[in-house]
Amino acid sequence: MVKEKEYHGVTMLDRALKEPGRLEAFLREWTKGVWAGLSEMDEKTVKRILRKSGEACARIWIDLYGYDPKLYDMDSYISAHDKKPGNRCKREDDSILYEFKREQCVCPLVSEGIVKLTPKLCSTCTTNWFEFVFGIVAKRPVRAELIKSLACGDEKCVFRIHLK
Repeated sequence: MVKEKEYHGVTMLDRALKEPGRLEAFLREWTKGVWAGLSEMDEKTVKRILRKSGEACARIWIDLYGYDPKLYDMDSYISAHDKKPGNRCKREDDSILYEFKREQCVCPLVSEGIVKLTPKLCSTCTTNWFEFVFGIVAKRPVRAELIKSLACGDEKCVFRIHLK
């Protein structure tokens, strides 16, 4: 085994990553590698692995946009999202149909070219996002399902959130 040279307890890699742009490039390539590996796995496993990532993304979104789900009941949350341009959010019996039409995927990992837009990404990470957010509003676990997606060649993204 070859030992990496050390400089006062800091490896050469640690030093190199402190150079401008290097850490971002490292994280970008590392994330691409993780997604490439996940893409080879079955959907159920990928969804379980990405649960915390979807929740983290939702928390960031909540902080950025101020739609704190803890402050809403289900009807007011649906109404708030239905009023957003390009969105349609409505209750249908024991589920919610959430549609949004965008010219491109809203995921920053996709828009920054870090991961490819794929149906598996939408049916795993994005459904975790919806389950986290709507689960807070419902005050119980919910299940989200991908219905349509830009990744499948559709004109819009549609998710169904099952409340029971």
